[in-house]
Amino acid sequence: MAEPPVSFPAAEGVGIFVGIVAWDVLSVGETELLKALLIAAASTLVWYGARHWRTANRRKRD
Repeated sequence: MAEPPVSFPAAEGVGIFVGIVAWDVLSVGETELLKALLIAAASTLVWYGARHWRTANRRKRD
């Protein structure tokens, strides 16, 4: 039985980006958009890799 492909966590990445920007504004009073973008992109890729790995391992066990 075919399973749907692993979805890319775009919403989670945007949420991480917004959270980092909000944290910078509240704590320092200025934004560092490049830093927030890099952290959000890296976190999103890690999250996608974890989803893919978990799905691949689940398929191997079944």
